[in-house]
Amino acid sequence: MSYKVLIVDDEMATAFGLKALLEGPDVEVLTAVNPVAAKRILRSEQISVLLSDIRLSGTLDAEGLDLLQFAKEKCPDTKVILMTGYGDPAIMQQAFKMGASYYFEKPVELNVLSAAIHNLGVPNQLSEDNP
Repeated sequence: MSYKVLIVDDEMATAFGLKALLEGPDVEVLTAVNPVAAKRILRSEQISVLLSDIRLSGTLDAEGLDLLQFAKEKCPDTKVILMTGYGDPAIMQQAFKMGASYYFEKPVELNVLSAAIHNLGVPNQLSEDNP
C-alpha cells in the first residue's frame, strides 16, 4: 500500500527537511508553502496525512485551521497534524474540536512527529529506525 503525506509550511527549509526524513518506498511526500497550493493538492490527491503549520503567512492568522476545516469537509479520511511556533491553548482546543489528530508546538522532536504519523497508519523511515 502506498501513502501520501502533505506538508504545508511557509518555511521551505522545514517542509523540505521533513520531506527528506519522512519519504520512503511506500510514502510519497508532497509540499506546499501556502494554503492555496495545499488546497489544490488536497483536491487532486488522496492524502493520508496533512501536516500543517498553523500560521502560514507570518501574520496572526491561523490558516492551518482553515486547512483543517477544508480537509475535514473535502477529504474526511485525511488525518491532520497541526504545528505551531506560537502555542495558544484556545487554538489548540479549537483544532481538536475541528478534528485534528495531533497538535504540536515547535520545535517538534522528530521522533515524536514520526511516532504520531506512524500512529495514524503511515509508515516512515524514522519510525522504522526507532521501533
